[in-house]
Amino acid sequence: MSFKSNLRKSLAYKDISAKELAAKVNVPYTTILSYINSQECIPKIDIAFKIANELDVSIEYLITGDEKYNTSRRLKYLCSELSVLPISFISSFESLVHQDYFNNLFRNHLILILLFIFFVP
Repeated sequence: MSFKSNLRKSLAYKDISAKELAAKVNVPYTTILSYINSQECIPKIDIAFKIANELDVSIEYLITGDEKYNTSRRLKYLCSELSVLPISFISSFESLVHQDYFNNLFRNHLILILLFIFFVP
């Protein structure tokens, strides 16, 4: 999939208009329209980062459309499922994943592994 179709899909999923996105990432509305309507127009990395952040997706997802890069939606859902676990486990879990020496990729994988252990029969 192309950047423009992934952007359109993400805008629809978040139920946000191009005009709202432009305001939130502080770029002209016409710039966002050019990303949506032009096959060859993609943003610079700093703008792509802001767009991805606002739409709660990764830059990789916006570029490739590959769902494997779109972990933030899954993580939010899975983390909401933690409420069924004992509070002592949640506290230990939170302190573990917020350690400074864990990078984001490892932290995301750790969360997925722990949630898989507890929620998959």
